[in-house]
Amino acid sequence: MSNFNDSLKGLTGHLINITLNDGTKLSGQLAEVSTDFLTVYSNENETLYYPISQIQSVTKNSKYAEALPITDDHLKGEKMSDVLSQSLLSWVIINGSGKASYSGVLSAVEEDHIVLTQGKDRIYLKHSSVLNIYDGTNKTTSDDTNNSSNKDNSSQKQDSSQKQDSSDTSKDSTTQQSSKNQSSNKSSKKNTYKKQKPAFYFDELEGVKSNSSKKTSSK
Repeated sequence: MSNFNDSLKGLTGHLINITLNDGTKLSGQLAEVSTDFLTVYSNENETLYYPISQIQSVTKNSKYAEALPITDDHLKGEKMSDVLSQSLLSWVIINGSGKASYSGVLSAVEEDHIVLTQGKDRIYLKHSSVLNIYDGTNKTTSDDTNNSSNKDNSSQKQDSSQKQDSSDTSKDSTTQQSSKNQSSNKSSKKNTYKKQKPAFYFDELEGVKSNSSKKTSSK
């Protein structure tokens, strides 16, 4: 007869669903089964470590019959304390019982508890309250990248809006200038017409006077 750990080792590489003692349900790829914890690759590409003492049941996802390749780049060890010791002075995220979540620098691993440093605060957690632990550095980096990307997109939209406003202003200026030019041309034509009209009548009057003078002379 095999024990719980031995049975789970046959699921290495497979996608599994985990139910913890507090009823929390999780899923991922089983990467390794150690003496007192499981290593699982989550769907968010995070490596999580679950104490077996916190696991109520494990269900193999029957949708996938074959095991998937394991990257094998996770922390090694037989006990949870081995993983914690290798995570010293690293930024970690820990999920505790009752859906509690803690993050900070793992500054100490004691016999029955761990210590997280979060700014000026120090958090003391019992080993028995830790549901899982994972490296928080990648998540922080991912969040920073997303924020940077959002800022870049916002900047691009702002630049595009400014260019559009500049283009619209330029078009309005060109339209106004064209309208002014047309108005100026019309005004110029009217002024020219007004100046030429008296000259035209003046020539006619001169002709009339000339003809009248010739008639008088002939008499």
